[in-house]
Amino acid sequence: MTALRQRILSAAAIAAVALSSFASDAPAYAQESSAGQSSWQANEDDYLLLQMKIKNYNLSYEVRGYQTDRGVCLDFADVVQSLDLPIRIDKKSRRATGWLFAEDQEITIDRASNTVQNVNRGPAPLANDIYDTPEGWCVDTRALSRWFGVDFTPDLFNAAVKLESEIELPFMQAIERRKRAERIRPRNVSFDLSQYPSSKLEYRNWRTPSVDVVADVEARNNSGVAGRVEFFAAGEALGASYTARISTDNRLRPQAVRVRAYRSNAEGGLLGPLDATDVAIGDVETIPGRLVGQTAVGRGAFVTNRPLNQTSRFSTTVLRGTLPSGWDAELYRNGQLLAFQGSRQDGRYEFVDIELFFGRNDFEVVLYGPQGQIRRERSSIPVGVNQIEPGQTYYWAGVVQDNRDLIQLEPLTARDEEIPQKWRWGTGVERGLSKRTSVGFGVHNLFQNDARHTYTEATLTHSLSFAQFELAAAHEFGGGVVTNFNTLGRVGNVNFGANARVFIGDFSGEFADNDIDYIGGVNFSTSLRMGRLSLPIQGAVSHAKRSNGESINGFNLITSVSAGRLSLSAQIAHEQDSGRPQNDNTEITLIANRRWRDFRLRGNATFRANGPDKGLESATVRVESDIGEDGAIQGDLDYTSRNDEFRLTAGYTHRFKEFSLRGDAFVTTSGGVGAGIQAAFSLGPDPVSGGVRVTHSKLARNGQAAVTVFRDDNGNDRRDAGEPVLENIMVEAGLRTTDAVTGANGKAIVDELRPFQPVLVGIDESSLEDPFLAPSSKGIVVTPRPGVAAQVELAVSPTGEIEGSLLSVTGTEQSGVRLQLIDERGAVQAETISEFDGFFLFQRVPYGQYRLRISDEAAKALDVKPALSLKDGRLVFRLDRDEDVIRFGTIKLTRTDAPDPPSNQPAGPVIAAVSSE
Repeated sequence: MTALRQRILSAAAIAAVALSSFASDAPAYAQESSAGQSSWQANEDDYLLLQMKIKNYNLSYEVRGYQTDRGVCLDFADVVQSLDLPIRIDKKSRRATGWLFAEDQEITIDRASNTVQNVNRGPAPLANDIYDTPEGWCVDTRALSRWFGVDFTPDLFNAAVKLESEIELPFMQAIERRKRAERIRPRNVSFDLSQYPSSKLEYRNWRTPSVDVVADVEARNNSGVAGRVEFFAAGEALGASYTARISTDNRLRPQAVRVRAYRSNAEGGLLGPLDATDVAIGDVETIPGRLVGQTAVGRGAFVTNRPLNQTSRFSTTVLRGTLPSGWDAELYRNGQLLAFQGSRQDGRYEFVDIELFFGRNDFEVVLYGPQGQIRRERSSIPVGVNQIEPGQTYYWAGVVQDNRDLIQLEPLTARDEEIPQKWRWGTGVERGLSKRTSVGFGVHNLFQNDARHTYTEATLTHSLSFAQFELAAAHEFGGGVVTNFNTLGRVGNVNFGANARVFIGDFSGEFADNDIDYIGGVNFSTSLRMGRLSLPIQGAVSHAKRSNGESINGFNLITSVSAGRLSLSAQIAHEQDSGRPQNDNTEITLIANRRWRDFRLRGNATFRANGPDKGLESATVRVESDIGEDGAIQGDLDYTSRNDEFRLTAGYTHRFKEFSLRGDAFVTTSGGVGAGIQAAFSLGPDPVSGGVRVTHSKLARNGQAAVTVFRDDNGNDRRDAGEPVLENIMVEAGLRTTDAVTGANGKAIVDELRPFQPVLVGIDESSLEDPFLAPSSKGIVVTPRPGVAAQVELAVSPTGEIEGSLLSVTGTEQSGVRLQLIDERGAVQAETISEFDGFFLFQRVPYGQYRLRISDEAAKALDVKPALSLKDGRLVFRLDRDEDVIRFGTIKLTRTDAPDPPSNQPAGPVIAAVSSE
């Protein structure tokens, strides 16, 4: 039985290595063009993370999936890992072999012969069930259902894959057993970055900035030659980070200088007793009030201890960011396409008053560059319990001059003067009273309607299991009062919201005119199932009444469709004003994304259904296609009703290693003809070779990590004299595989890390050619800052094994107990579960110092001591060249009230400080 166990464990280890290798070693490439094969191509930016569910249980691992032209496919390695199947994938022979839910259910997938064989069903052609993706094999869910005898039903609206079976399969029975055994085996509920070592990036008095440059020149038949340049820089000076944007007009004359000096730390600790998370001066953004001041941008100062990027009101939020010249932005919420925004002169994107749902709100802003670039900025805003912990106090304070850059080089235009660039200030606090209740108070001072106003406001927020409520009131000094009630909730598959606002006296604020008596409305969001298609629907109805009896009624409806390679969003908004018919408006907006073979199609259009501007207001259609690995062609058709003009543009982009170059030409229906050329590149310090690095990656807007990989022969997790660096090792960052591979000096650079978002930088094990080597840890956590490279050292170590057998306090085999291997930092290096006869085994354990224990929950449930010692009484032991196999032998658990055996070894972890830059 022991030999059989060893063979099974060895096969599982080989399968794990093969799966890891295949899932992270494949670059992005086109789908094979063999007969019968689909023409769909995978794009590494488009995969979705889906939660596997069966009955009421969530499986341990999420799976990656893609929307194809025929449905949804799932990463095969992820499926095998999530279902814990003994299947081995061999990327060289392009075969997968093993068995499903019983040893007699063998399965063989042979892509060379284009067949799949299940012993219970016989051989069958693969047809076009498998797609090649950057991660490996992606298998159509219908094919998985046939092969496994389990229905795989994707639910993209809820980011899930539901599994159903008429019979109780072994892995379902295992889930039931694990649920029954939870009293001694905990559930790993989250991926906690705090358990990994971190590299602290210290601030310096000076770091040479990284600079993103966009320059374009255009010649027109009716206006001559025009040129424009935009610089965006990020670096550090005097112990603070800074960003600077310098732009010119079409005559290359400096137009505005936008500079922001700041320090941000998600863990707080800034400004001593203020314990701030964000401090900024220069061009800043303020937080909106609940009932009075809108969020504002301009020159000023700002400080807060709120979580970074949390700028929401109760039921809405504002998303702002940098939008380089010529770029477009799309907004997605929980995968639903909501809005589109084209390039603006101020270099920002801005999505205002985006509605929130009860529960989790995952936002993604997708930025599209003129050279074919795609950038994604993700954020999450939870609504519900635990928005602010009991006893926690959040505060903010800011002063800003509206819509005024720090240095305005051009005189104000007539249009600018229509927007008063007046100073405003505000401050607010919020405190958690319990897990469900919080209160807030704020003061605002702003300029509106040619007068200055001062307000106070107070809020009370309370959460239930299915909804959250907010009661707010504001008072204007010398004016009136406004009260507001808001609620957000979820029942079943329906999100709902309601609001009611009542004005008393002469109240004048930025969220409503001062002649309004009350405003109320309701909204909802749900998803309709139409076979394999999920159709999200969001709607809202509002009603307002003026003090003279006039009413304002409105509604809007949004829906989006994601079918195969098509994403389509449609929105209709209607407003009717009984007292001011000229304000009546019905507007329809369409946004579409479509992939067809090698082409990508994006478009948006706005229609007005009534009023003097009735008809098509604006429209944009863009078609793109890659030419080889580095080239792309693009065509644009734009229409604006203001000029009653169509514009057709065609361009070609070539992406070099150091920069991107685009040339285009256009013609308009009004007789305009022109051509232009645009170059985009970034330059900054080279953290590996020294000097200056020039690249097409956006260095100033993103973070970087300079990684050194070395062989740690003595297992002390630091590089000592004589320990060599390793070449051709691939580095990973978070869930994505990068193209960073170490050179002859053992160094690599990971670009495009999201600023201020902790990420685990580690080693792709598939790039280790020696099977007896393994990373010393899962990686090191870095918190990137824009334009700055974090220095990281990653150790690769020889490995050993640890084995033994576990007995209960009565001397019988103890199965189903989770054992943990604790490294010298006190972190869990590895976990395993004792088998039916108590046997346990840790394989491929890197050299180092460890302790062995059973988990705290298991120890508590069994009423035993967690620490486990060797036969000689050692609690702390070391794996190294001299002792690379540790055999504990038979270990009998001892009750908590039993005396400790004599030992001269420390019982606690040996803590080693981890600090790298």
